[in-house]
Amino acid sequence: MLYFLAILSGILPALVLIAFIYWQDKYRREPVKWILKSFWYGMMACAGAVLLEILMPDCNLDTLEGDLFYSFVVIAFSEEIMRLFFFWLLVRRNPYFDERMDGIVYAACVGMGLAGLENIGYLLISLDDLAFWGVARALFSVPGHFFYGVFMGFYYSLAIYGSRRRRVLYYLLAFLVPWLYHGIFDCSILVADLSDTLFFVGLSVFLVVFVLMIIVARRHILRLLHADNKLMHKVGLHPAPLNSKP
Repeated sequence: MLYFLAILSGILPALVLIAFIYWQDKYRREPVKWILKSFWYGMMACAGAVLLEILMPDCNLDTLEGDLFYSFVVIAFSEEIMRLFFFWLLVRRNPYFDERMDGIVYAACVGMGLAGLENIGYLLISLDDLAFWGVARALFSVPGHFFYGVFMGFYYSLAIYGSRRRRVLYYLLAFLVPWLYHGIFDCSILVADLSDTLFFVGLSVFLVVFVLMIIVARRHILRLLHADNKLMHKVGLHPAPLNSKP
């Protein structure tokens, strides 16, 4: 029974956020088949990231340098490069990737596949404190992966539908921005164990970055929705007006 609760607690937050981003896509929602495919690709990205992490050199997590290396290179680099790779595999020949908002939808769903499988793994080895870790990861870790996916999909859509002169820059930002947020997010947690001073520094950075990700992700979603809205008006379609401005 406890294993079932761990699996359910691990996957449920990811499914809730998939439903959220699915309903945010207000104009032409993606087929459920492709949403499920995105989730599966995210699970494969998680497996690929684990393999990369195994190949990474060991580091001392009792030092600031070790925490930085582990956060930015071992974890953030491995997970974001695999997330981007499987996201690219998913959308490169996807006939339904025909709006700017679709980039965010698919990247977020890939992220939820990665986060869901990762979360299940963490909770299965934390059965003694399942309630605490289940709630903590549902409130912070899984949403964190959701935000990384939003950032990745946002810049990837700009690369596809935006200025050709900035295409290479947007492709780079599709990796660099989520990687940077991911590294800071994880490092702020790890350094909190090094000393009392770093505990307060790490906690402050963690909270500031988390709130910032919420704000930026919302703006990215609204910006692409408004861009799709204008395009649909331009081609003669008349979608319902949005309530918020980007």
